[in-house]
Amino acid sequence: MIAALLLISQAASTQSNQYLVYFGTYTGFKYVHHSRTYGVGESHSKGIYFARFNAATGDLSAVQVAAEVVNPSFLTISPNHKFLYAVSEDPLSVGPPLDHSSYVSAFAIEASTGNLRFLNSAPASGTSTCYISIDHTGRYVFLANFGSGSISVIRTRDDGSLGELTGFIQNVGSSVDRSIQTDPHPHWIGVSPDNRHVIVSDLGLDRVQIYNFDAATGMLSPPSPPFATVYPGGGPRHFAFDPSGRFGYQLSEMSGIVDVFRWDAAKGTLTTVQRVHTVPHDFFGGNHSAELEIHPNGKFLYESNRRTQGETVRGPDTIGVFSIDPSNGTLARIEEVPSGGTMPRNFALDPHGAYLLSANQLSNNVVVFKVDDRTGRLSKTGIETTVDTPVCIKFVPVAP
Repeated sequence: MIAALLLISQAASTQSNQYLVYFGTYTGFKYVHHSRTYGVGESHSKGIYFARFNAATGDLSAVQVAAEVVNPSFLTISPNHKFLYAVSEDPLSVGPPLDHSSYVSAFAIEASTGNLRFLNSAPASGTSTCYISIDHTGRYVFLANFGSGSISVIRTRDDGSLGELTGFIQNVGSSVDRSIQTDPHPHWIGVSPDNRHVIVSDLGLDRVQIYNFDAATGMLSPPSPPFATVYPGGGPRHFAFDPSGRFGYQLSEMSGIVDVFRWDAAKGTLTTVQRVHTVPHDFFGGNHSAELEIHPNGKFLYESNRRTQGETVRGPDTIGVFSIDPSNGTLARIEEVPSGGTMPRNFALDPHGAYLLSANQLSNNVVVFKVDDRTGRLSKTGIETTVDTPVCIKFVPVAP
């Protein structure tokens, strides 16, 4: 069943060059990052936006409001491309800065107009939820609750709306950086290629945690061993599997290191292969690595490097490009290019791998780069659009 759904999804993506592109944003509130308080109060965003994108030419239209919702930071799309789910942090909630009460909202995608029709919302069962993903069947959404140090699983109904909570795990522990790692802070959550395991990047624990996932019940359970580790104080942020499903790549926000792991699907284990710095050793400035993606052809890895809002120290604000050795998964640096704006918190490759869209949170712009599928190198197209505080990009194929 899972294989069939994946084939349908891939076929839909290759039949058309026309896409709706959805942008998650912050609509404005103060938040804490590495013990510093920052404001997003200048944002004029109303919620989730969309634009039309042509993967044959790189053309990107001006954005329009798809749905008005508070702080819809990260988004995920169902495998059948009919539904969108967004996490939100409540700016009016009381309590510590890292503990904004959070919820998740379900929307039906109206492919003809790009608008989103609200279905329902549900509590995230945690605070300051910063990431959402969906399993390969489209029946469960996964939530990383950064503030409360927990992860949640919610079932989806046949009509796309959100159902009951099926899984919840409260992480415990700490790591070496006392400014942020005194508690667990899950920052990414997603399923393995076979849909049998859930991977969690925990910035507070310096661990890449692994759970068994039962797609029949939506429940999680720990395997043995239950995690892999990164360099102490690294702060795991985002994770990605390569298309072959043999290797996993963990980007650490605080150390600026990508850990390469060999993935054993039968055992559900990650084994360290290599560690690579995202910026050159002679770089002087502040860097907080943010996003990573693997090219659909499996030959290249892309990751973003940014300054952090409120800091006066110069940040790189770049996209790093690495080649991937197909035999052992190791990385080799190709280039590092300016992101076309300030603080590239997120970027996304289109499903064809022809273009990369960089979301620059503080300069309020999304910049389009052409991808050379032979060398992996990026070149500016001169195409960009304005989006207030863009922090997530998702593609949905549409009929031409």
